[in-house]
Formats: sequence, C-alpha cells, structure tokens
Amino acid sequence: MAKRPYVSFAEIKEKVPIPDVLATLGIAERFARKGDSLTGVCPLPGHQHGPCPNPEQFKINRKDGVWLWHCFGDCQIGGDVIELVKQMTGFDNSHVRFWFAEKFGDRLSLSNRNGTSKKAEQAEAEDEVEKDTARTDLPKEDAAQAAPIAPSNLPEEPAPLKPLRFHLNLDLDVDYLRKRGLTPETIQRYRLGLCRRGVLKDYVAIPMFGPNQPPDENPVAYLGRWPGDDHDEAAGKPRYKWPEGFPKSRVLYGLREALAGPSNSPLLVVEGPFDVYHVVQAGFPATVAVLGSALSDEQAALLAATGRKLVLLFDGDEAGQAGMRLAAGKLITRAWVRVVKLPEGKQPDQIPAEELQAILAFN
Repeated sequence: MAKRPYVSFAEIKEKVPIPDVLATLGIAERFARKGDSLTGVCPLPGHQHGPCPNPEQFKINRKDGVWLWHCFGDCQIGGDVIELVKQMTGFDNSHVRFWFAEKFGDRLSLSNRNGTSKKAEQAEAEDEVEKDTARTDLPKEDAAQAAPIAPSNLPEEPAPLKPLRFHLNLDLDVDYLRKRGLTPETIQRYRLGLCRRGVLKDYVAIPMFGPNQPPDENPVAYLGRWPGDDHDEAAGKPRYKWPEGFPKSRVLYGLREALAGPSNSPLLVVEGPFDVYHVVQAGFPATVAVLGSALSDEQAALLAATGRKLVLLFDGDEAGQAGMRLAAGKLITRAWVRVVKLPEGKQPDQIPAEELQAILAFN
C-alpha cells in the first residue's frame, strides 16, 4: 500500500501563503487586499454573524515573512496558515499535513513516513482542474426532458433505509401545488399528491427515496406538507409532518432524481423540497435538498460519494448562511465546492426563474 505523503510544517509556513489557501478554498473574493494585508468578514465555520457583519473583523498580514491571521469578532482567535486550514476543515495536525500535500504538493518537499525524500508527483488531471477552476458552467436542461429515474450506483450504505411495505394512493390534482408554480411534469417526477386518509390526511405527501432505489420500489418514507399557510402546530396541523423517529439526516431529498441526468452535471444543494422543484423547473434538474439548514455528516458523505462538483445554494437568511458555511467546511476537502449567496432574506423558490438562471450562470 502506498504511504501517505508527509510534509514539514516549517516548509508549509514558508512556501504556502494564506492568500493561496483562500483561493484554494474558493473564498479569496471575500477579502479586500492591499499589498500584504487582507480584510474581510470572518470565514470560520463556527463564527456567529449578526445582521450586519463587520467587513474588517478578519485581518490577514505578513509579518517578518510569515503570514498570520486574526478574527477580532466573536472568535477572538488567530494563528498561521496551518491553524487557518485546521479551523476551516476541522482537521487535526496529522490530517492537515495530507491536505497541504494534496493541494500544494507541487511546491512542497514530500516524504514518506520513513523519511525518504521524493519529488512531488504530477497531480491528477481532475485535481488540477479543481485547483485552477474558480467557476463552473451549469448547463440548463428542460426538467420535463430529464432522463428516467434509475439507480445511481452510489456505494452501498452500511444500514440502508428499507422501503415501506406500502405506497400511498395520492390525488395528483392539487390546487396548492399549482399555486406554488409546480408543473405537471415536476409533480409526476417527484410523485407528489394530496393524501386523503391516514396519518397524512389532507397533507401533500412527498415521497422520500434512497439514492440507489429502483423506480418501481416504494419510498422509504413520506414527508407531509400542509397545503397552505394556515398551518397550526397547536391544532395538530404543523407545516411539515415527518414519520416519528425517521432519520432525515441520512436522506438527501431528490438525489436519486438528480443523479439520473448527465454524470458531469454539478449538484446544486438547497434546503427544502420546494426549493428543489423551483430550481429544477428553472433548468437545473441536478438539485437536492438537505431538509433544513444543517448538512449532516451522513449527507456530506453522500454528496462526496457522488464525485460531482457541488454548488451550495442555501437560503439568504442568517440560519441559511451560517448553515452553508458549516456545510462548505465539511465538504471543501472532499469535493469541488462553490458557495452562491442569495439576496438577503430570499429563498431559491422566491426568486424568478430568469433571475435564478442569471445567478447560476457562472460564465
């Protein structure tokens, strides 16, 4: 088995400046630079931003040849380039070496664990593309012409969720879905409908499927959405109704459908099912939802396992933006990730299709 490369912390500090790390993480554009000084909003995943983040709270400077950073906001911490990557990725001292070896091996002296020096090997073509690419084109497609749903061949889960022994007979003619702008093709694609009996009586039922499920199999669960804005938790009519104890942190809504299209299409990651429908109808069928503003470790592993480039498109409120930063931190070392910031307070399904297409047109 090949040995993992070892790199010297001293050499990293000497040869890898913080601005290069910011570019590799895809966040360089967030900072204003004057010479060897950079300022911006704190990018650390755990930083709690208020409604008006201070654009000068995070400072980066080079002193005596060493790049240093400090957050003068909530974090009140700082350090060198190594500490910055540890804070952004959650890696410890052992694993952060591998990160630098992978991302900056062309400028560092790599050695194996017994100390035998060797030249850095040429990075694989795919890795080079990821380093050099600051943007990616998202080809629009007609959602109605999307490929038939097929198993995605993701790695088998250790304990895959089991399909239900039944499926609900749903009424596809739902006025609420039409008012929300859903087309008949979208309703059919995601098998949506109004439930007339049982636990989800009078709710729109949203089937949940595992990524490797064949098209003729029952869903693993149904999520209920009250068809209107007159939901009332106290009266037993919550906006969303989940099966008791269902592990939604293990599900990426729409993943099976998203992976049915071209394998080179980036995955757009949003918060909720109705965001998925709107983005798909805007021409981007490879869209999935994390079912909230927090990306779980299981969901991050599923996204990374697809091998796709990932575009995070969370809500423009405080919870969405904080969740998106944390999600990016979980994914940045395992996949190509781009973060797209929506207008403040806006959700993807509140943005007209033409405007959404412009936001996602990385030309």
